[in-house]
Amino acid sequence: MENQQQDFAILDNNSTAEEFFLPHGHGKRIIAISVNDTQNSDDVVEWALANIIDKESDLVVLMNVRVTNRTADFAAIGGYAEDPLSIEREKECSHNTVKKYGVKMRQDGYNVKAYSLVGDAGPEIVKKATELNVDHLILGTRSLSGLKKIFLGSVSEYCSKHCKCAITIVKTH
Repeated sequence: MENQQQDFAILDNNSTAEEFFLPHGHGKRIIAISVNDTQNSDDVVEWALANIIDKESDLVVLMNVRVTNRTADFAAIGGYAEDPLSIEREKECSHNTVKKYGVKMRQDGYNVKAYSLVGDAGPEIVKKATELNVDHLILGTRSLSGLKKIFLGSVSEYCSKHCKCAITIVKTH
């Protein structure tokens, strides 16, 4: 398993769809799943694999977005001042998150790519989904309270308004 984790490439904001077609291409659909390091994502991925994804032909694109500017989050969730160490830790956490799902899916026979993106989650997911011509976007919902939703926004709501592909929002407990 260690060797498979080292071979699992994680792409960034500047990567394009050309990576999908080299060296071996993919089947009929590109299915993107937004993941983070919560139980919610475990449930979303399980649901997507059981209900949407065709192992034999679909390409699964995992996306994790890490925020670079915490000043907007400070008042809402008690953010912190950024330093190079925290930025590197967030990058490592993001990479570990997509590796966790990607390596397991690859072991199970799925064709999978992973993106660790930087920026505001909603716009970055929509931008990458558009660039990659994603056929279906699957994401979870955090069930934020009204006040938190005002300060933090709803990624699923943003994506549902701005994405041009089919979207499934998986509500988990």
